[in-house]
Parts: sequence; C-alpha cells; structure tokens
Amino acid sequence: MPPVDEAESTAPRELRAIRVAIACAVVGAATKLTAGVITGSMSMISSAIDSLGDLVVSLVNVAVIRMSDAPPDDEHNYGHARVEGLGAMFEGAFIFAAGVFIIYEAGHKMWIGELSHDSTLGILVMLPILAMTIATVLYLRRVARATGSLVIKADALHYLTDVWVNVGVLVSLILVKVTGVPIIDPLISIGIALYMLVSALHIVRDGFGVVMDRRLDQALIDQLQALLRATPGIASFHDFKTRAGKIPHVDFHVVVAPETTTKEVHDLFLDLQARIRDLVGPTTKVLMHADPLGG
Repeated sequence: MPPVDEAESTAPRELRAIRVAIACAVVGAATKLTAGVITGSMSMISSAIDSLGDLVVSLVNVAVIRMSDAPPDDEHNYGHARVEGLGAMFEGAFIFAAGVFIIYEAGHKMWIGELSHDSTLGILVMLPILAMTIATVLYLRRVARATGSLVIKADALHYLTDVWVNVGVLVSLILVKVTGVPIIDPLISIGIALYMLVSALHIVRDGFGVVMDRRLDQALIDQLQALLRATPGIASFHDFKTRAGKIPHVDFHVVVAPETTTKEVHDLFLDLQARIRDLVGPTTKVLMHADPLGG
C-alpha cells in the first residue's frame, strides 16, 4: 500500500493498467465476434458481447479514476470518490442488459433450430484469447496491490470472470466438436449469460452501497473497536461510525481524563490514525473528537 501523501501519484499507473484492460477487451471482442459469426457459435458471440461489456466497464473506469482522484473543491468539500458508486451501478446495468440479450438470442437459436458450423476455428481462436485474458488479470492484480486502488482491484475481479467465461466457451466448442451435439453451444451461452446476470447484480449492489454510505465490514469494525478499547488513555468511546468506499471514513468520540493536555490528545489522534490506516487502508479519513471524563 502506498503512503497517503503518495496516493495521488498512483493515478497514472492506474490509468495505464486500465488501458491494458481496454486493449485486451478490444482484441478479445473483435476476435471472438468475427470467429463467432463465421462459425455460427452462439457461445463465442455471447463471450464477445461479454468482452464488449468489459470494454465499456474499463472506459467508465478511466473516467471514474480521473473524477474520483480530483481534489475537493468549493462545491464538493469531501472530494469526488463516491462517483465510483455511480460508475459501478452503470457498469452493472450494462452487463445485465447484455446478459438478457444473450439469453434471448440463444433461446431464439434453439427455437428455430439454427446449427453451429465446425468449431475448429473457434477452438484455435479461444486458446490465445484465454492466455491473454489470464495475463491481463495477473497484471491488474499486481497494479492493484502496488497502488491500493479499489477500481483496479474491481477491474481485475471483473476480468477474472471473463477468464471463466472464456473457459466455458472453449469447453462448449470442444464438446460440440467431440459429440456433434450442436445444442450444447446455446445451452452453455445461456449459462454464461446467467453468470453475467448474477455478477451484474453484485456490481450494482456494491455501487449502491457506496452511494448510500455503506459501513465497513463488521469484522473490520470489530477490529477497530477492539483497538480503541485497548488504547491507553481512552476511558471509553461512543458515536462510532464508518463509511466504506475508495476513501473510507472512521469517525468516533473518545472519553479521556480531564487533565489530558491538548498535545496529548493530538498525539493520541496521530497514533490512532496510523493504526487505523494500517487496518483499513492508507487513504482512510480518521475523525476523532475528545470528551472529558465526567463532563
């Protein structure tokens, strides 16, 4: 995790990572769509649509990174980080719509009895596409660890789902080739679409949580409260609140002895701020108010 004062400097590296993801999505979508049209494979066309969704997600993430990293201004005193939530909800809605379209097209193909052509081309295409997607996921994960970026971490998770989609397409093509049963192809494409629908709902839920100031995970809250209880100089604490998101917030009141000096309260705050950021993340905003014991 980078220190707080270096957080802004990670934006160029995050944007480079997103551009790599965009290149992967463009190559994957164009290649799979071309091969899918030639072979008539619905699973390949479904995967191409999923890659187009990846492309839209990554393009939105470029805008999200630039907007969320903008400093606070007169109209947005707390910064712009919550735009991540709106971006996630848009991405989820797009992916959901793509999944519904795939289910419709696969069902239509089964209804009219349209058959796929020879799947050899599809197999030859999917092997390098799968390798490229895996390499992209590994790169995004490395950048996410180095920068602490939630956007890059989410993008890595999204492209990991694309890996499994590509594996499903490859299995579909091989099964059609070996068994000669063409209905396997649209059935697997429907399975891919259902997986996309579930993933989309999770993305929308997470984005909604950011917009609605969802708290931190309960396990992390328990750790933070245990930290406060174990800190010397704190008699008790109250009004404990947290907010998740790209810039998490931890807000609380502590009760200290009346004779505690201003410097001692300030030193206590700096110590708690450092330890809370170790637990939650380097960009965490820590807000502490001190009340006198018996006051």
